[in-house]
Amino acid sequence: MGVWAAVGDRRQVIAVAGDGGFGQYAMEFTTAVRYGMNITLILLVNDELGKISKEQRGDMYDVWQTGLTNPDFAEFASNCGGFGVRVSTIEGLDDAIAAGHDGPAIVQIDTDPLLV
Repeated sequence: MGVWAAVGDRRQVIAVAGDGGFGQYAMEFTTAVRYGMNITLILLVNDELGKISKEQRGDMYDVWQTGLTNPDFAEFASNCGGFGVRVSTIEGLDDAIAAGHDGPAIVQIDTDPLLV
């Protein structure tokens, strides 16, 4: 949102986040809708706090208490008045990202927690 405020409508803003991080600030999407911010969020969804899980695996610990129960974020975007699309296969990725929606959008990419 800060980048959008700096460049305004001169450029589209693209951000990348994971579901754990976005979940803490998800309602800010409604602000983007309210002000018509041309921001596309590429949202990597692996249903866990990936950074914490990776640290636990790296230290040879069992993954503990990092699982998330997420909504369908693409549907969430639509419910908030923005654009949402969900991608579950690599074949659908190019079309989803190139959708070119003018306004706030979420491109939800379902990922494997062990691959991200």
